[in-house]
Amino acid sequence: MFEDFQLAAVIKQGRNTRLLRIPLHQGLQDTLSESWLAQYEAFVNEIDEIDFNAGYQPEAHERFLLENYELPEFLAGENRQSVPDLDAISMDDALLDSAKGLVAFVRTEDGQELLLFQNFSRSHVIQPGRFLFLQNDTYETATRAGLTLDQKLSAVYIPDRAKLLFHNFRTVNSFLPLIEFYEEASEEEIRAVLDHDLLAPEDEDALAMNANQWFRKRFAMLRDFGVLDTYSAAEISTRSQGYDVDIQVANGKLVFPAEKAAAKKLLQFLNEELFRGAITETLYETNSKREAD
Repeated sequence: MFEDFQLAAVIKQGRNTRLLRIPLHQGLQDTLSESWLAQYEAFVNEIDEIDFNAGYQPEAHERFLLENYELPEFLAGENRQSVPDLDAISMDDALLDSAKGLVAFVRTEDGQELLLFQNFSRSHVIQPGRFLFLQNDTYETATRAGLTLDQKLSAVYIPDRAKLLFHNFRTVNSFLPLIEFYEEASEEEIRAVLDHDLLAPEDEDALAMNANQWFRKRFAMLRDFGVLDTYSAAEISTRSQGYDVDIQVANGKLVFPAEKAAAKKLLQFLNEELFRGAITETLYETNSKREAD
């Protein structure tokens, strides 16, 4: 068991990302400390560390490695001692819908400090009336929202070495900014993406020539994540409802606009970099921490 175990949630609300502590009874804290230790050992033992390559899907025994990784501002100043002073997520159940990840601040028996991450989404939230629990031979529901935890870690960060280990870019990028480590697509690679059977670009030259860094990285992401191979144009159009994205479908293909603002919004949507605030329903960009145009 870890010598200490402090759990917090990564909350994204509009332009702000912050940490909120998850208050735990001592018995539960000890139980989670044991289970997360087992998850940590499974994550780091007998694995191969490989340099991050966005176009490569690591095997089960492989972990992407980023050295000299600087934690984002909302995490950089936090540690085991500071977590108990954070605001508690239990103050407002609605905040659970804004949680994108969980992070445990722990200390090992040999004195090493670690940050352990799990993915978290709305599917992990237990809503009153939707889940039943057996109590004295009768099923009841919770009176307040609860949360469920994964059985495996998504990432491990070692502060004294500024070392980040993770397995899946898209999962971890939802709560830790990783886009700066993504290689940019070349003009030829952008053209290859636009030549996909699901896309009908209005002006391939305008999109591929002189594309800036932002567009080059997003085209590389779109190339690697396989969304164009998984969903039809009609399915993508249906899923775009409520995201302020003008999806045009022609002859079973997505029309890729040449106009820069529209092209940017479509790339953000296809790469799942847009989310809607749980309370205000304002549309935001996930990693820029600012409201979407």
